[in-house]
Amino acid sequence: MTITRRAVLAAISAFSATPAWAQMNIEIRQRRPLAEAARDGNLELVRQRLNAGDSPNQPDLDFRPALLLAAANNFPDIVRLLLENRASPDGRDRDNRTALMWATERGHLRVVEELIRGKAKLDLDDRTGSTALMIAAREGNTRIVEMLLRGGADKNKTDSTGRTALDIAQAGNKRGVVDALRR
Repeated sequence: MTITRRAVLAAISAFSATPAWAQMNIEIRQRRPLAEAARDGNLELVRQRLNAGDSPNQPDLDFRPALLLAAANNFPDIVRLLLENRASPDGRDRDNRTALMWATERGHLRVVEELIRGKAKLDLDDRTGSTALMIAAREGNTRIVEMLLRGGADKNKTDSTGRTALDIAQAGNKRGVVDALRR
């Protein structure tokens, strides 16, 4: 069944005549080709969409920026291309998580390198107060911990419960991370 623009407008006007408590929240969703291509790892389509004028910060339908999608799915070449085209390295999702946090949690070393090179802020925190360094400590990823420390991450920053990355690593018995954080 095809819904025409006229049918949508008729439905909206019908709802506007009903009491506020009975109105439905109607959301007309449109495709986001650049964000979808970034999520799917389609470098050529990302390049085409950027050349056609799409914003490098285009979010998907869940409001996750294209850069975050590429980072979470381990597409470092797309991350680099978006950053070269002025994508914000610090765009966030609904949980206040950045591309760096997603790449860190999933262990995507090359993506983390690209984001650090692209000037991502290393000490931003998500809704729980966790930074990328804390996430790397929790995951036991010594290489990413070392990369973040070299990039200038603050190892003394605390999350919403007062724990540092070292506290998190010790609680999880992540020996390599504990050693890296103590250096």
